[in-house]
Amino acid sequence: MTESKDLAYFKNLWETRQDSPVDHSPDIWDERAKEWIGALGAGVPSNAGDALRAGSMRSRVEATAAYLRARGLLGKDSRVVDVGCGPGLFVAEFAKTAGRALGIDYSARFVEYGREHASGLGLSNTSFECLDFFALDVDKAGLGGAFDLVFTSITPAASGKGCLEKLIKMSRAWCCNTSFVHASDSLAERVSRDVFGREFRPRWDGGGFYALFNLLWHLGYSPETYYFDDDRSELAAPSRRAAERCAAACGEYGEDAAGRVLRYFESRGGEMERRSSFRYGSILWDTRAKVSR
Repeated sequence: MTESKDLAYFKNLWETRQDSPVDHSPDIWDERAKEWIGALGAGVPSNAGDALRAGSMRSRVEATAAYLRARGLLGKDSRVVDVGCGPGLFVAEFAKTAGRALGIDYSARFVEYGREHASGLGLSNTSFECLDFFALDVDKAGLGGAFDLVFTSITPAASGKGCLEKLIKMSRAWCCNTSFVHASDSLAERVSRDVFGREFRPRWDGGGFYALFNLLWHLGYSPETYYFDDDRSELAAPSRRAAERCAAACGEYGEDAAGRVLRYFESRGGEMERRSSFRYGSILWDTRAKVSR
């Protein structure tokens, strides 16, 4: 059957969007894992900014799980998988009420942390696997229709060519994807203007959320939406990591960009105020309820 023009458009938009030019290799994700785990800090964040980000991350995890529980999707008989699970916070939270929760990630460092985190919470109904979802053959792995809920959150594993079909194939009931809808950052706005000489354009523009909702609609599903807002106010101390993060928020990468931002920070002296606002959107759909459109 030939795809409609609209279906082909949204499928291409979903599968070809890029959030950054970073190569998604195991080494890159292990490096990112080191930073994320450092921010989580096993309960002892290294600075106030990390503490704020860790608290915000946990709040989003808890709020998302509460939404899914209210929909009856994390009960004692449910089997759940988080594809691209990162540090495994969602896996651990889901496992508090779900029957079984599995986390899959490309990074061995993330998988190791996820296991340790779940074990530290006394959870015996979790498991973690390190594998490349892009290369995964769902049928050969015996994962076809294996889960009551297939979950993804801000991961490239969900948007590669054919990956959406894999996620749906793994589910015998529901799928849920969480992504950015909107982000603002007062510090990045100043840096973009003063350092890079241009108007700030948020890296997270909601394109993934928009593409997936419409793609699912044209595939015949009836997606539901849920939103979580995270507003933060902090003082950012000059550091190489803060400069790299701010440059990336401006769409600038590499040593030169980070160096320029760091020099800008240092020229201002002391800490700089940063006010940010993030809106996350979750799209939930029943894989069994599909119609012709």
